[in-house]
Amino acid sequence: MDNLRILLTSLVILHHIAVTYSGIPMWYYNEQPTSAAAELGLTVFLLVNQSWFMGAFFLLSGYFTPGSYDRKGPRAFLRDRLIRLGIPLLVFYFVLNPILYLGAYQGGSLLDAYGQAIGSGPLWFVIALLVFDGSYAAFRFATRNRPARVRDSRPPAYPAVLGFVLALALVTYALRIVVPEGFFVPIIGFPTSAYLPQYVSFFVLGTLAYRRGWFHTITARMGWVGLGMAIGATLVFLPLALVGGIEAFVGHGTLSSLFYALWDSTFAVGIVLALLAFFRRRLNSQGPLRRYLSRNVFAVYVIHAFVVTAAGYALSVVDLPTLAKFAIGAVVVLPVCFLLAGPIRRIPGVRRVL
Repeated sequence: MDNLRILLTSLVILHHIAVTYSGIPMWYYNEQPTSAAAELGLTVFLLVNQSWFMGAFFLLSGYFTPGSYDRKGPRAFLRDRLIRLGIPLLVFYFVLNPILYLGAYQGGSLLDAYGQAIGSGPLWFVIALLVFDGSYAAFRFATRNRPARVRDSRPPAYPAVLGFVLALALVTYALRIVVPEGFFVPIIGFPTSAYLPQYVSFFVLGTLAYRRGWFHTITARMGWVGLGMAIGATLVFLPLALVGGIEAFVGHGTLSSLFYALWDSTFAVGIVLALLAFFRRRLNSQGPLRRYLSRNVFAVYVIHAFVVTAAGYALSVVDLPTLAKFAIGAVVVLPVCFLLAGPIRRIPGVRRVL
């Protein structure tokens, strides 16, 4: 799971580099793509990523929550969450996010500019995680802090998996009627509210997986079935969704949006099953490099916006095609983020929160 977090964190960095050059105005620095092919390629990359990778983050976060609560108790658990998540969030919200917007400052009142620049940025994930952790603690307190009974370790049954996929798709489809993709929640800066059913349900699944030992019992066969689900959904549901155009992912209750919800729900569950099985069988150990990377993934998540944005401004003076800039950015930014994370965490007091 630590190795899987390395992959997911790397995808977050690549995702935001892609946003930089996709023409989608959702990053601190943006460039218009130099060709329609580059715009399409980056858009497809973003849509596929978005369909599953943040849900996988919440799944892993949910998995580690019950054990942490059991060891620490409610007060220490919440205090630790507030320190480890709350302090980086506050610093980013009120200090780092405005700094990232300095490049877009065009004069005028500094106070007004600061008021518009404060925000959570990519740390919206931390806000959601604080809410989920607090909700879990409240649930445990309401049930008198009794941990759920550990059942025999058996993998989830296939009918249960398919039932979960269908339920997730229908709830997602219903939510997107009133909260379409792209709906931005002010103050907390939540950019992907249309995926809330996935985030919540994956976090809950993570807590159940810890109690029932699912991550230790997922078989290679289940991994292949998951991969088949992801590929099958892409071949069946995605073309049906795109009949209505690329806007099918937005929502609004269209038939195309129903097929899109079926696609991204099936794809998310399938690809996560496949990766869990693959990492358990093939990437279930760590040497010095992977240990370093896994220790620093949260620090990388917090600081990567600065490196991605700085690279965008640096490459802006070079006349290159969009995909070339994306490739250069990926090759440079990924290692730089991890290289910087270690020294930053060695600053006195920083390791306590990062």
